[in-house]
This record gives sequence, C-alpha cells and structure tokens, in this order.
Amino acid sequence: MDNLDEYMKYFKEQSLKTKQEIIIDELKMLTLITNKMCNELEAENEILLNKEANDVNVADYTEDDFAEAIISYICSIKNSLSDFTEKLTDISSNIDI
Repeated sequence: MDNLDEYMKYFKEQSLKTKQEIIIDELKMLTLITNKMCNELEAENEILLNKEANDVNVADYTEDDFAEAIISYICSIKNSLSDFTEKLTDISSNIDI
C-alpha cells in the first residue's frame, strides 16, 4: 500500500458491507502471510479457523457473524505470530556469538 491516505479515502467512500468485505479480505491475507512466515522458518503452524470464519461467506451475514469472523481470524494470526516468535527465539538462542 503505497499511499495510505488515498486508500483510506477510497475505503471511506465504500458502503458498510463493502468495508466489511475489505476487512475480511485483509485479515485473510494477514492469516496467509503469518502462516507463510512460520513455514519459512519451518515452525510448526497451522491456520486455526473455526466455522465462524465462514459465516461471512453468505450474502446475508449479520453483524454478529462479522464480529465472530474477525475474532476467528485475529486468533489465528496471533497463533501464527506466537509460533513464529517461538521458533525465532529457538533459532537465535542456538547461535553462538
């Protein structure tokens, strides 16, 4: 994202439903990025998503469905970052300086 101000201008002009779709897409991307980070370090990690993450894949999802999906993605991202950090700590502790 080269220019956050321009992106935010675009984002603000969208409908609430479109904003929610953008947020879910961004969380999906972060989930994949953090999982890939773990894979690069060969850290044991899997994407942890429950059924609530899929509740927003229907046209008539509710605000509760949206909030539950967000929490599901956030928990998965936190899990991947934790696994990544743990592996990075293990690697750095085995480096002789």
